[in-house]
Amino acid sequence: MSVDWAALAVVFLATLVGSCGIVAVFSLGLRLIDHSHGWRRGAGFGCFVFCALVIAFAVYLIVPQFH
Repeated sequence: MSVDWAALAVVFLATLVGSCGIVAVFSLGLRLIDHSHGWRRGAGFGCFVFCALVIAFAVYLIVPQFH
């Protein structure tokens, strides 16, 4: 039995970049929604919708019954 270290590194890096990206977009959404200006509030909600779509897609990829 052998471990494919290159594939493990790719999965690790993709997970790290993806999770940091989602946290950054969610944090940006919190920052934008804090202000009462119209376009910033809409952009904040857009960030939240983007995060929800990414999470829903990840769940779709993980659960085989959804395919």
